[in-house]
Amino acid sequence: MIYTINNKCSINDTINKMKENDTLILDPGIYREKVIIKASNIEIKGKDKENTIIINSDYYLKTMPDHAECNTFRTATFQVLGSNVKLSNFTIVNGAVPSKKYAQAVALYAAGTNFICDNMIIKSEQDTLFTGPLPDDLKERYVDFLDEDVRNSPKTKQKYINCTIEGDIDFIFGGAKALFKDCVIVCLNKRGYIAAPSHSKDDEFGYLFLKCNIIGNKEVDNNYYLARPWREYGKVAFINCNYDIYINDELFSKWNDTNRHEKCKFLIYDENYSGNLANFAKKLTKKEADVYVFDFLKDFGV
Repeated sequence: MIYTINNKCSINDTINKMKENDTLILDPGIYREKVIIKASNIEIKGKDKENTIIINSDYYLKTMPDHAECNTFRTATFQVLGSNVKLSNFTIVNGAVPSKKYAQAVALYAAGTNFICDNMIIKSEQDTLFTGPLPDDLKERYVDFLDEDVRNSPKTKQKYINCTIEGDIDFIFGGAKALFKDCVIVCLNKRGYIAAPSHSKDDEFGYLFLKCNIIGNKEVDNNYYLARPWREYGKVAFINCNYDIYINDELFSKWNDTNRHEKCKFLIYDENYSGNLANFAKKLTKKEADVYVFDFLKDFGV
């Protein structure tokens, strides 16, 4: 069944009626709602990417109805827990910006496997996009805080195609095997980190940024990094991307006062890069990059 609604209707109420293989179409407008999807095998798409906007403004230190702090993992404007969910052609915003004032403010929390995000805009500053699952230590820490279906989401496979993702600090983070292909990655402000992966030891792959356009401030006092390891086995590869931003010459950063970088797997393939690459990262040859992409994409159908 196909449902079509406007911004005078509740997205959540409509989702609760949907069954497998149903589609929800959103008319242009601003939807001020915190959306949670627990259903599987559904699709939600907008009629106008720039003018179909779902927005909420929860942030880390906000006091919630249970009188506890919101915490990063309850801030999301849009949360997907079901599997085989596809989002396309609309915008998701967490309006709790700037990050200097509000800190963590997730726009999209994706923790369902076989998740597809196509031609979307995802906007916040710090922690814009979380790609579940949670790291194991946080599953333990939040045992009496987060709902069990949130805390114990399985390993996930996620695909982001032709999306625009904006942020500043660790604004793409988590433990999914996630492909970012032909995306525009917008680095806001003058300092930050694009990716903060948290994969487990037994994950062969993590994040792949493939043929993405990475844009932002081009002033030389910019201090942006492509990634830093949120957990010690974080994995990320940037391959055949275009950089229209001033990136720190080392490209990748350690995580504060930790040794997580010693076990992470950070890769880059860029024919034009000749800088002082961080000593825990690796610059791939063209052959190595081609093999890596081929192996990564085997089960993605791209």
